[in-house]
Amino acid sequence: SFARLPAGILYLLTFAADTEGFTMRSNGIVRRSSSLGEIQGESYYHTDTNANAPWRQKVRVRGGPLSAIGETTSPLAETASPPKLSFGVIADIQYAPIDDGESYGGVPRYYRHALSAARHAAEHFQEEKVDLVINLGDIIDGKCQEIEQTTETNPGIDAIRDVMEALSVYKHGEILHTYGNHELYNVNRNELGEVLSIPFFSEPCGEQVGYRSHLLEKDGTRLRFVVLDTYDIAVGGRCETSSKRKLAEELLSKNNPNFALGNENSPEGVEGLRRRYVAFNGGVGEIQMQWLRDTLEASKESDEKVIILSHQPLFPDSSNVVCLAWNYDEILDLLKEHNDTVIASFSGHAHRGGYKRCEESGIHYRVFEAALESPDPIKTYALVDLHDDRIEVRGSGDCESAVYLMDHMK
Repeated sequence: SFARLPAGILYLLTFAADTEGFTMRSNGIVRRSSSLGEIQGESYYHTDTNANAPWRQKVRVRGGPLSAIGETTSPLAETASPPKLSFGVIADIQYAPIDDGESYGGVPRYYRHALSAARHAAEHFQEEKVDLVINLGDIIDGKCQEIEQTTETNPGIDAIRDVMEALSVYKHGEILHTYGNHELYNVNRNELGEVLSIPFFSEPCGEQVGYRSHLLEKDGTRLRFVVLDTYDIAVGGRCETSSKRKLAEELLSKNNPNFALGNENSPEGVEGLRRRYVAFNGGVGEIQMQWLRDTLEASKESDEKVIILSHQPLFPDSSNVVCLAWNYDEILDLLKEHNDTVIASFSGHAHRGGYKRCEESGIHYRVFEAALESPDPIKTYALVDLHDDRIEVRGSGDCESAVYLMDHMK
């Protein structure tokens, strides 16, 4: 619990949050299918054998009785009427102008191809004229700081500008950015706010935070995106004297013995849900929690539907626990109180993606697959359609398609 006021730039690159893990399903653990369409685990993990055809052939329908899961051939085939609104989603681009490499756990990473994937996604978003685009964070990789500098410019800033140029092909609406640990390995919050148009502001303690909300309104449909700053309480990007950083250090010291040994990014030897206490994660502070409560209550009064956005996952079984926000449990308790308003939570950070529906609240928790780990010619991103009774995820590349029913909304 963050009972008191909160947490600046450490380049913590010894262990990556997004390197290990399984995609957790309500009926067990399955690994992501390979980019070539090999089926591993369940049959819906299948990509079209034509590499130029982006949409997965099968999707999973989540909803109805919470224990019931069915399949349909395609959200495109099943949709009888056009969506109320649509938006694009891309997660963990992690571009760097370097050769392909591997994560800490040995998973291949395609740093340059990720930039091509981002440009292709933006072209598709513009072609479909989606109403909004969401970037779920880690737009560049921390390895940008290992590039030999030939000028006085920060290679991380240069890389962000490269990605922003690629995404600029999309002109139909706004791009809503979250930020993650890899941005903080490269730039401070002031710089980040300038290049990604994130409206950071100072809390009473004097420290910058980046939580906010954005209303998308179209033809009477009101959908509010609530963007959480899960690096509010964190060591990343916080100065040595930061109250938020000090609280983060206390939490890490208490829950992860590796922190005192200088291995702040390692969960080795830590059991269960406490594995989330690593320095590439963070949490939500007390003031932000109150803001979230106020925002959800105002959305209910205004008859708005809400989707929560964050870089870090919020639900334990939706992905690898190593990637969870530190005080995910407090956030979940608050969201449960507003399940008549909150449709879903969308996040990145855990590269293999994942999904879990909260059986108590009915809220859907989706972790989107990383663009970084799909080789050429695979390009991973999604288009999301909002209907009266469901949201449909149309996955491209290694992004799983799905239909999430809104039967929990009162």
